[in-house]
Order: sequence, then structure tokens, then C-alpha cells
Amino acid sequence: MNRNKIYTDIDVKINCVKDKIVGIIGYGSQGRAQALNLKDSGVDVLIGLRKNSPSIKIAQNDGFENILSIAELSKKSDIISLLIPDEEIPHVFKNDLENNLYEGKTLLFSHGYCVHYDKISFPQNVNVIMVAPSGAGEIVRTRFLEDSGIPNLIAIHQDFTNDAFEIALSYSKCIGGTRVGSFISTFEEEVITDLFGEQAILTGGIPSLIKKSFDVLVEHGYSPTVAWFVCYYEVKAIIDLFYDKGFDHLNKSISNIAEYGGHTRGDFLFDDNFKNKLSLMLSQIKNGSFDKEWLNEQKDGYKYLKSKRNNTKELEIEKINKKMFDLLNSNFKK
Repeated sequence: MNRNKIYTDIDVKINCVKDKIVGIIGYGSQGRAQALNLKDSGVDVLIGLRKNSPSIKIAQNDGFENILSIAELSKKSDIISLLIPDEEIPHVFKNDLENNLYEGKTLLFSHGYCVHYDKISFPQNVNVIMVAPSGAGEIVRTRFLEDSGIPNLIAIHQDFTNDAFEIALSYSKCIGGTRVGSFISTFEEEVITDLFGEQAILTGGIPSLIKKSFDVLVEHGYSPTVAWFVCYYEVKAIIDLFYDKGFDHLNKSISNIAEYGGHTRGDFLFDDNFKNKLSLMLSQIKNGSFDKEWLNEQKDGYKYLKSKRNNTKELEIEKINKKMFDLLNSNFKK
């Protein structure tokens, strides 16, 4: 393995996954996408779900007729992909997998949370690997059908058979990762950076910035509709400008006053105090305090999370979202 190398299809010399049975546990967004991509790549795929799972019918409609129990799947599969929520994995592992992990099997994760934070105790005679697509399941499937793919992070936690990396790379190829590039990482690196990226930017920073900016304009008497356009609707257009070609391309694509205002007020908003907060967030993830906080939230029945979900539904910007989407969609159809 070379951490400085980008692995593509030509680096997969022997596709060893095609000689194995891959069991997918879970059939949500990521599970469904990976299962279908593997199947289209000629891999023998089994699906394991709980007895009354609503996903059974979806999987059957997708052509997976024989849905197994998770315990039965773990017995029959050479590679077991755990594609269920992180908080469910330890329970499923202990109850359905632990006693069915025969020597030489491979456990595959697409997020390293349970491994890095020692939520599971693995036997020494199995492989433990990660193939983590850098995108939601819907995109993993869509790009695959377009003969493209989503970059994958690959990591090896335990290599009992001495070919765990080849298995991970082959799996990545079969779900479309090496079509565009797969990168070597570690479970620790993937977890820490993934959680930080979510909290600082993707699900924390960007949505919070949009909501608070919208609120300031409305509180100062400006039209919620106009505030929605400048604080919400135009975000995608700006992201599209720098997503493929970088921030320099963005600067060349906007007006001088927009560029100047962005630089000066961006530095004002995101000062050293903001950077210190980011560093604190990162340290909380690294030292395990966020993991403990999340565990307490689970024990509390997701009380805070449920409260925030309910609050989000009542936000003025969320009400404007629905109104504007309905309006724009109806006008588009005309």
C-alpha cells in the first residue's frame, strides 16, 4: 500500500471479490447502492435484514429474492459488509455475527467509527477492512450507472489472510471507486476527519450560517423571500463555481465588489476565535469526549436530537423553503 498513490482500475490486477460471496447487512441508502453496484459487477451478493424490516420488499424488488437473517448471512458470506447505523453495529455484531465468524472471513465497514472507538472486540483470525465512499449512497449508485464513480478511502485494521488490501481494492473497484480513484487512509483518520468535516462544514457550519444569515435579514425588516434567495437559493450556484475548478475560478467568476466583500468580511467572521473553536471541536473528537457525549444522547433516547428536529420544522426559513420550492416547481412545470 502506498499512501501517496491514487489507485484506479488498472491497479486491480486480480479481482478477488468475484470469487467470494459478499453479504450486505442493511439496505438503506449506502447498503442498497453498494449491493446493486456489486451485483452489476458480477459479484455474488446476499442481503441480510431483520425479520420485519421494511427494506425486505425494496431489496426483493431490486432482484434480491432470497433475503436472509443477519446470522444466516454471516455464516454463508466470505465478506460481510456492515452498512447499518454506527449505533446499531455493536449490538448486531454481538448477537448475530460474533459466533459465526469463521477463520479467514472479512469484515468490511464504510465508516470506521465502531472500530476506532473500540465498540467491537474482533477475533484475531479475520480481516477487518474499510472501503468508504466519499458520498451518499444515492450518488454512489448514480455515478456508477453513469460509468463513473465516487472516490473511496481504503483502510486495513486487521490483515489475517495477508491479502486484505487486495480484497478492499477489488471491492472498491466493484462499487465504482477505482474508476475515479481510491486512496489509502486509516480507520482513525477517516473517522476523525469525517466527523470534523460534518460538524465544521457539511451539517454544522453551512446550514447554521445559512439559517443565521437569513434570520438577521428578516429581523432587520427585509423580505423573507428575498432573504431566502440570497442566503439559501444562491448557495448552490456559488458552490458549483468552485467545486470543479477551485476558489481562484470562483473569484474570476464574480464581481470585484463581491470578491472584495467576501475576502474582508469572511476574515472578519471567521477570525482566530472561530479557528480556536474548530480546534476545540477537533480535540473533542480525537480525545473521545464527543463519543461519550453521543453515547449519552443515545441513552437519553435522543432527546436533544428530537428537540432540534422539531425546532427545525418550525423555523421560518424551513417554511419559506417549502413555499418557494412549491412555487418554483409549479412555474417550472408550466
